[in-house]
Amino acid sequence: MAAGWARLRLTDLLGAAGVFSGRAPVPRVAAPADALPDDVAATLAGLPEPVRRGVLDPLGRADPPGRVGDPVPLLLPSLTGRTTRARQVDETTCGSAVLAVLALAGDPRLAVRLARATDPAAAFAALQHSVKRATVRTRGDVPAWPASLGTPPWGAARVARYGAVRFTHRVVPDLPRSGSGRVSVWSGILDAVRAGIPVPLYTGGDLGRGLGTAVPRHVVLLVSVGRPDGGREELARVYEPASGMLHAVPFGALRAPDASDGGHAGDAPARAARLAALGGWPHVTWALLPSGPP
Repeated sequence: MAAGWARLRLTDLLGAAGVFSGRAPVPRVAAPADALPDDVAATLAGLPEPVRRGVLDPLGRADPPGRVGDPVPLLLPSLTGRTTRARQVDETTCGSAVLAVLALAGDPRLAVRLARATDPAAAFAALQHSVKRATVRTRGDVPAWPASLGTPPWGAARVARYGAVRFTHRVVPDLPRSGSGRVSVWSGILDAVRAGIPVPLYTGGDLGRGLGTAVPRHVVLLVSVGRPDGGREELARVYEPASGMLHAVPFGALRAPDASDGGHAGDAPARAARLAALGGWPHVTWALLPSGPP
């Protein structure tokens, strides 16, 4: 019983109470179209292919998913070929960094504007601050959430954009009695990513690590899921903003509770890759899911 309580998170209680829960929405829109706006095409004309790819595919989804335990840096778009890692600007902007990268991936004009910056890191920091201000305020521009606590899931869902795609949010419960809800949310996550829509995920701890960790503490971005080279195992690619790295994690391990807490019995490299991809936290607690156009 004590071990069961130690694994408890705020989102388990919310899920059991039916708060921020329910079946995941079915995406009603597709990923952004491949056709480029004329001004973007003109800007990129004649530039080296790696530079073009960095602007048009800032999440590197056309690249192989990589190897488990061997993360690679996620670089900001740059017309000059500068290699600046996409990192959160401070300890409260993990969600802002994720939403900024999500917006860049769905809006080539925004990606071009950042790519033109003489200091990409400063431009990315400014974008994060702008996103953060939007996520912690109501439509009346009245502070609705302490900025020191980072990005609330409902504020993130209101601001999140991927081209024409808009988002809602759902808790990811982990208690056995909430198993069906958990499966439903993960099914929605997988459906969205397979449709080409990246999914922001909140991560956190549990009561076993202290009351202050049993709430969502960090945000990462599930970029893609696929089987490299026709393999049997699906690999998830996850952007972790504190390090600015892209991690390859077996999707089954990503879904599972932390093995050190008696959960998924995957191999040690998979568990280590999962923990690194989730920013050092053992649980996925909340998810932003596509809900449709405005």
